[in-house]
Amino acid sequence: MEKLLEKFRYYSDRRFSTIAGTLVYFLLMSIAPFTLWLTLVFGNVDVEQILAHDTFEAVSPVIRYLKTSAESAASGAGIIFLITSLYSSTNFFYHLRRSGEIIYDCPRVKGGLKLRLFSVLTILATIIIVALIAGISVIGGAFLENFMPELISRTISAVFLTMLAFFAAVMLNIIACPYKMKFDDAVTGSLLTTALWLVFAVGFGIYTQFANPERLYGKIAAVIIFLLWSYAMMSCFVIGMINNGSYVRKKQLKKL
Repeated sequence: MEKLLEKFRYYSDRRFSTIAGTLVYFLLMSIAPFTLWLTLVFGNVDVEQILAHDTFEAVSPVIRYLKTSAESAASGAGIIFLITSLYSSTNFFYHLRRSGEIIYDCPRVKGGLKLRLFSVLTILATIIIVALIAGISVIGGAFLENFMPELISRTISAVFLTMLAFFAAVMLNIIACPYKMKFDDAVTGSLLTTALWLVFAVGFGIYTQFANPERLYGKIAAVIIFLLWSYAMMSCFVIGMINNGSYVRKKQLKKL
C-alpha cells in the first residue's frame, strides 16, 4: 500500500492530472476539424468495424455525431474555413510536445512556428494512418465475420485493437519527447499505458452497463461519458509518459 501511495504521489508531483486535462481540452478542439479533413481527403471513411467493438461502446454516439457533422461541413467548406480548421486540428499535437517538454524536464527546443509546422505534418500523416486502419478493419472484419467462428473473431479483434493501442502509445510518446527518441526507449511507458487502457476499458464498460448514466445526466449523458472516458484514457497515457520519462533519464544517467 505504501508503494502504491508513493507511486501516486510521484505521478501527482509530475502533474499528471493537470497535463491530462490540458491534453483532453486540446484533443476536443482538434477532433472535429481533424474529422473534417479526414472526410475531405478520403470521403466517408467507414469506422463502424472499430466503433462496434465493446471498448468504444460508451463513446461511439459522440464519435458518430462528429463524423456526420464533418460530412455535412465538408460539402460546403470554403478556403478560409479549411485553413482555420487545419490549424485547429494541430492543437493536440502542438500541446502534446509542450507537455513532453514539461515531463522530460527539457527547455523548449523548437520555436512555435517550427512546432506548428511539425504538427501539421503529423496531422497529415495521422489522416493517412487512420484511413489505412479503417480500410484494414473493414476488410479484416468482413473476413472474420464470414470465415471465422464468433469467439475466434472477437479474440482476433481484441488482439488487433491491443496492438493498435500499443503502437499508438509508442508514436505519441515519440512525438511528445522534445528530443529524438528511439522506438525501444518508448516501449516501457507505452506498455504501461496499454495495460492501464485495457484495465480502464473493462472497468468503464462495467460502470456504464450498471450505473445508468442517462438517469443522472439526462440528454447530455453521452457528452459527459465521452469527456470522462477521454480524461481517464489521457490520464493513463500521461502516467505512461511520465514513467517513460523516468526510464529515459535513468538510462541516460547510466551512460554517464
